[in-house]
Amino acid sequence: MKDIIRIIRVLIIRILSVISSNKMDLEKDKILILAPHPDDEVFGCSSLIQQQISEGKEIYIIFMTRGESSHKGCCNIEKSELTSERAKLTDKALKLLDVNKDNIYRLSYPDGSLCYESVETENLKDLIDQIKPDAIFVPHNGEGWNDHIETQNIARELIKDKNIELYAYCVWFWYYNVWNIDWKNAFTLSMSKKQLELKNQAIDTYIYAKAPCGKPYSGVLPKVFVWANRWKKELYFKIK
Repeated sequence: MKDIIRIIRVLIIRILSVISSNKMDLEKDKILILAPHPDDEVFGCSSLIQQQISEGKEIYIIFMTRGESSHKGCCNIEKSELTSERAKLTDKALKLLDVNKDNIYRLSYPDGSLCYESVETENLKDLIDQIKPDAIFVPHNGEGWNDHIETQNIARELIKDKNIELYAYCVWFWYYNVWNIDWKNAFTLSMSKKQLELKNQAIDTYIYAKAPCGKPYSGVLPKVFVWANRWKKELYFKIK
C-alpha cells in the first residue's frame, strides 16, 4: 500500500513539475556537484552533467563519503574492498556521462553521520576555493537522510560569503513525503532519448553490480525509488 501511495505522489509531483516549474537556463562555466554517496550524482544530476558537458562547460563532482555503510550489518565484506569497488563503479558510471576523471574528488566524511564538525570540512573548503565554481548543486533539504541534509547545510555555511549560486537536486525527494515545495524557484531539465538512455545505463552500473554476498555494492534500493529517478526530466531548485 505504501508503494502505491508513493507512486501516486511521484506522478502528482511530476505533473506539478511540468505545470509549475521553469525551464532551467544555466549560464555557468563551472559547476560543482556535492554527492553524499557514490550514486547520488547519477540519480539526481545525469541530465545536468550531460547537457553542461555538451555545451563545453566544466563539471566537477565531490563525493562527501566513500559509501562504506551500504552493507552495514548485512555481510562481512571489508570496508576497504567495499569502498574500492564503489569507486570503480563511480568511474565506470561517470565515464558513460563523459565526466573528466580529473574532476572527480573523494572525501571521507563518515557515511551515515556526516556533519560540519568533521575534519573533512576544511578539505572541502579548500577544494571549493581551488575549483572556484560558479554554482554548486546539493541534495534537496527534504531528502530525509542525514547525509543529504547535512551536505546542503555544510555547503550553505562554506559559501555564505562567496558569490556562488546554490541549487538543490532531487534523489530521495521522490521517495519521501515532501509537499512543501518551492515551485517559484523550481526548474526542470528534459532529456533527449539518448541522454535518458545514458542515465539509465549509469544507474544500472551502480544497482546491478553485486558484492560477494549477492547484494548490490550500493545497497538494496527500493524499486519505487529507482523507478521514480528514471523519469525523462530532472527537477532542481534555486536556493535563496
